[in-house]
Amino acid sequence: MSLSSAQKGFIKRAQIEAGITDFDYRSSLATVSGMADCTSSTDPRLTDRHFDLLMGFFEAIHWRAVDAGTLQPSCKANAVFRKKGYWAAKNPRGNTSRDRYAGGDLSQKIAQVEAELAKHGYGLAYFQAIQNNLRRNGGFSPAAYLGAIKRTLASKTCKAAVPTSQGDDKNPF
Repeated sequence: MSLSSAQKGFIKRAQIEAGITDFDYRSSLATVSGMADCTSSTDPRLTDRHFDLLMGFFEAIHWRAVDAGTLQPSCKANAVFRKKGYWAAKNPRGNTSRDRYAGGDLSQKIAQVEAELAKHGYGLAYFQAIQNNLRRNGGFSPAAYLGAIKRTLASKTCKAAVPTSQGDDKNPF
């Protein structure tokens, strides 16, 4: 998912407040994103995580310049860098507002698939066995668990949809 217009606006405001030149801005985008050819905030490959990292990066540049006395902190009420460390602490990895939203949505999807599987006779012991298997293999996450139970559901619904006899009803051979 690419960045929203509001996020792109924040990035440009951060560039201005931190006193970052256009060349350094484009270089920062490539460095922070890990994509050498990413030089614009309109790049569709940029994600919310890239936004968080870039804002933290620009924040560090801004406050280092303020501490060195080469930049005056903004006194505007809507300044991007009002408080030192805000962007770095705002969205730590795995705990962004989008992660929390997706996690809530994921929980809802898991509950729906588990309910469908319960109609096919699967219960808590089966769900726990899948979770334990994922943990043993080092790959447990809610998304991995959802994928596993979706595969089970898909296999059960496919088997239910396949007719038991093949061909013509009049000729059993």
